[in-house]
Amino acid sequence: MDEQPRAPRRLRADAAQNADRLLAAAVRAGLGEGKHVPLEQIAAEAGVGIGTLYRRFPSRAALLEALEVRAYGLLIAEAEGALRDGPTGLEAIGHYLRRTFEHRDELVLPLHGAPLTEGSESGALRGRLKGLMSAMVDRGHEDGSVRPEVSAWTVVRFGSMLAQPMTDVEGWAESAEDQRVVFLRGIAGDAQR
Repeated sequence: MDEQPRAPRRLRADAAQNADRLLAAAVRAGLGEGKHVPLEQIAAEAGVGIGTLYRRFPSRAALLEALEVRAYGLLIAEAEGALRDGPTGLEAIGHYLRRTFEHRDELVLPLHGAPLTEGSESGALRGRLKGLMSAMVDRGHEDGSVRPEVSAWTVVRFGSMLAQPMTDVEGWAESAEDQRVVFLRGIAGDAQR
């Protein structure tokens, strides 16, 4: 008799809440910035014991991977929304950059100091996001709203730089909006000028 593959076990509600609290605490503690925050500190900030942290995330690498997966999930949702709601490629890119800036404190990604992993869930999600970003830029090339030399990587690099908080700059959110407007003008195709 062939055995049917088992569906992955869902976490109990309290275990899922603990995992969410641990991820939020890790983001607050700055783990994604490449700092070597003690895992005990993250557990304490989440209000759980170190054993709970290690049961869910057996290593710092496993915790970083979970943070990257979470971040890519946020970015993918915003990219899908931008593609759905932006009538032109340029408007989709603008929408994406505005919305992802709002998540800037939650982004633990390779361009923000996290490790670049291949063959992992975060690697697969990174590939999915790359496809969505390419679709936005391709739409802009097709409708003339984005200059031909602009690539998805152009947008990703700018978004990453914009999301890095400049703690010594008062009013960074307003300054970032100004930079976003300048960037969008710079990548606009002839039809938008």
